[in-house]
Amino acid sequence: MNRFLTWIASLAAALSFMAISSAAQGNTYKGEITDEHLNCVQSPMKATEGINDKASCVMYWEDFVQPPSKLVLYDAATKTVYNLDDQNLVRPYIAEKVEVTGTLNPATKTIKVTGIKVDESAYKTGARS
Repeated sequence: MNRFLTWIASLAAALSFMAISSAAQGNTYKGEITDEHLNCVQSPMKATEGINDKASCVMYWEDFVQPPSKLVLYDAATKTVYNLDDQNLVRPYIAEKVEVTGTLNPATKTIKVTGIKVDESAYKTGARS
């Protein structure tokens, strides 16, 4: 009986650890990685002449304009802009529809990014633009 109680206690501890680990990762936020001024999600895009695609537009604002624009997550459905704490982590996803996992600081609307991936549902529904 003592071994059974030890097993139950170990199982409970493992489940608690899994719940805490899951909560520490945070929530998931969907949107598009773009420039903080939303120049590249507007129609027409605001960029220098000759730039016609969103990725080039975002890189233009991020790399060639002073002061440089920061990358943000823009949720078009709610018209919400989220700041992102790790610019290097999100940079490969410029102009992509993504799912960002992290913890939101509501005072600054900044997501402490713990993960990012392409939003596969955007590919299936044709929502990429």
